[in-house]
Order: sequence, then structure tokens, then C-alpha cells
Amino acid sequence: MRLKISLTLLTILFSLNSYALIELGMDFSYDKDVFGTNRQSKNTSRTWAGSIATYLWEYTALEVNYMENSDNTVINEVVTYSDLDISVLGQQTEIETKSYGVGFRQSFSSRKSFIQPSISLGYARTFKRTKTNYTVRSDISGTSFTSVQPLIKTRQDSMFGTFSLKFRLSQRLSLRGSIQTYIRAFEWNSAKDDLRYTAGFTWLL
Repeated sequence: MRLKISLTLLTILFSLNSYALIELGMDFSYDKDVFGTNRQSKNTSRTWAGSIATYLWEYTALEVNYMENSDNTVINEVVTYSDLDISVLGQQTEIETKSYGVGFRQSFSSRKSFIQPSISLGYARTFKRTKTNYTVRSDISGTSFTSVQPLIKTRQDSMFGTFSLKFRLSQRLSLRGSIQTYIRAFEWNSAKDDLRYTAGFTWLL
């Protein structure tokens, strides 16, 4: 609730500051990984991200961002438990992640430059939902059924960091590639555990 109030206040601040330059950004990534002895399993990940940045000075902006990720892993591999007279035929795990962030963006070149690198740092709150189910076969009767595990919900406060490269296409439109990570509190080594690579566009208002 406090985060939503903060984001609302920031949005009002953006609208009141009529002299500030506002930049909208939208990014997307898609990744598919096929694995297994016979390439029978796969992992599919989709990420949508959006940002609003108000430049308080020429190179420094206040940024509000949002990220939504869907990660689906399907494992088609038979594991037999002879003591239980069952075989697990497969497993499917769906992880939905939503993150809301607020922080500062620092650019390192003029907005008139063709290549514009920048770094963003700030606070993020992440909500995650994990759903797992197994396809199980009875080795006695030969019938199969689905075992659905309890839904797991987590919430986490962290710090986000983003490195971006923009390529200026016109006075207002730019192509952007980004690397983003989320760092859990005081766990600096976790930065390399949650890297996301995205591409998209930005538009100056």
C-alpha cells in the first residue's frame, strides 16, 4: 500500500513539473531453452517492462518502472519410485513475477548523441506466484492423474539496477537495450542470479 501511494505521489509530481522532460519506455524479452537427453523438456520465459522517467536535470532523472515476467518450465522425464509403485511422468512449473520500482537514472551522454548509456538504481518490491503440478502414473493400475501442489506466494523488498544503451533514431524515438538485476537486501552476490536482458523503445514527450 505504501508503495502504491508513493508511486501515485510521484506521478502527480511528474504532472506538476511542466518544465521537466518526460521519457516513456517499453521493453520486451523472450527466451526459450530446450533441454533433456532427447530434447523433450523446455523452459519458456517472457518479460514485459515499462518505465517513466522525469529528467530533473540534464543527465539525471527520477524513474518509476514496472516489470512482469512469466516463466514456464515443462519437464517430460519419467522417474520411477518402485517402493511406491508410481512413476512421475512429468512436471510443470509456472512462475509469475511482478515488480514495482522507483529510483534514479543517470545518463552519461547528451540526449542529442547517437549512443546514450545510462544506469538506474533504486528500490523495488517484487511479488511472485509459483504453481507446480506433477503428472503421476500408478504402476499397478496404469492410470495417470495430476498432482497439483499448493500455490506459493512471496513478497520481497530489494534493490534494482539497470544498465541501458539507447540508440537515437529521431528527435524523440530511441531503440534501447537493457540488462536489469534485482538484489536482495544485503545479498550482493545475488545480483548475478537474476539478470534480465530486454530490448524496446523509448519516447520523449
